[in-house]
Amino acid sequence: MKEFLLVGIGGMLGALLRYSVMLTTPDTLVLWIVNPIGSFVLGWLAGRAAITGKPASVLWTTGVLGSFTTFSTFSAEWLDLMQNHFVLAMAYGLGMTLTCFVTAALGYKFGCACK
Repeated sequence: MKEFLLVGIGGMLGALLRYSVMLTTPDTLVLWIVNPIGSFVLGWLAGRAAITGKPASVLWTTGVLGSFTTFSTFSAEWLDLMQNHFVLAMAYGLGMTLTCFVTAALGYKFGCACK
């Protein structure tokens, strides 16, 4: 039950953080901000977990980061682009995926370096 509440509290915090970004950022940049930041932080948490041997709290992983980042909106935007601008859609999809992968890897590296 405790973890259930932690996920709920974290989800609320992450959603509010993402909404704050949405209010202060042009629509076309929101995902380019939240997804790489969330990927970096999740990578950092995984790196810390690798060092400490303790898994990251669901408050941060499933809760905050799960609601801060958004794969569903990314997918919807990608699909919309695919219908009208195939080349742009491919660049968008590959660019976002690569960016998030690289930021997660960097986060992991930094997380492991914090001994």
